[in-house]
Amino acid sequence: MTSTPEPSSVDPGPPAPAPAPDPLPFPHRISSDFRAAHDRHLVWPKSFGLLTSAAAEAHHLKGQFPLIAAMFYPNATGSELDIGVDQQSWYFLFDDALDEQWGRSPERVRHLVGLVKEGTTGEVAPLPLAGAFADMRRRSCRDMPEDWIRRSAAHWASYLDHHVHEARSRQTGTPLSLSAYLRIRRHTIGVAPVIDLAERLSSCVLPDHLYALPHLSVMREMTKTFIICDNDIVSLGKDAALGEQNNLVLCLERDHGLSRPEAIDRALRRQADALELFTGAHRALLGDTATGHLDPAGRDLLRRYCTDALQTTIRGAHDWHHASTRYRG
Repeated sequence: MTSTPEPSSVDPGPPAPAPAPDPLPFPHRISSDFRAAHDRHLVWPKSFGLLTSAAAEAHHLKGQFPLIAAMFYPNATGSELDIGVDQQSWYFLFDDALDEQWGRSPERVRHLVGLVKEGTTGEVAPLPLAGAFADMRRRSCRDMPEDWIRRSAAHWASYLDHHVHEARSRQTGTPLSLSAYLRIRRHTIGVAPVIDLAERLSSCVLPDHLYALPHLSVMREMTKTFIICDNDIVSLGKDAALGEQNNLVLCLERDHGLSRPEAIDRALRRQADALELFTGAHRALLGDTATGHLDPAGRDLLRRYCTDALQTTIRGAHDWHHASTRYRG
């Protein structure tokens, strides 16, 4: 979900989502506190010295991070929504740092990742990006159960570590195979921490025994697959123009000898399949066979997790991808 090309619009207003060939069966949602969150969101990165010029501020504003956070977390307001906005700001600040300073050398990326990961252990490295991460992580974990803290720390570590693999491919100039790309991208797409935070911001935190339900595992993996397809299709033009070789569509072209239109069609079918598997697993999850042993409170918690953590992640990413000009020239 991160990419460096700038959008040409800074309008913070809710988008008018473009129609998709196969519209999602989930409603469009956005936090009622979106505009206020937009007005205050530069304060946090500036407090860590991450936006040191008017040009840097303007570049950051163009990212529309309050918009995507307000769609990921439509139930959140005030300081809770601010955590979501700051998470999105941090994702893209990290992505910019990789592209501008660190990303071509696996050794440098490994060093940066090591500094940032100190934020998951309570240490703070003398680096603004690491300090900001530690602050975001501290606020996210406040009053959260140990199950969630442990899971989310593992997801952040995996997200960070897999950027080293991407850097190795860039350094050698050797494009990844389709299978290798998807194996790495399912981590660097950053979906898992978004879902984790949705548990907190929508009050649907699952204990480990519910989180591990097989149908939910399928739904989370299909959420990642759907968003990878969506992101790589809309960013294809930018990626190709910048010489980026690791994009789902480009991998499909190379691995299967497809033309560009054929590869795009294959990616769209993969995306549609992911959505079908997601909705099928959702129906099965809520059936008596899978959850009949749960009390009404447990079943309600699972319903809210599906609608307010998983569906909002798919819907929010899709709406933002197709409303923003970030990925288009």
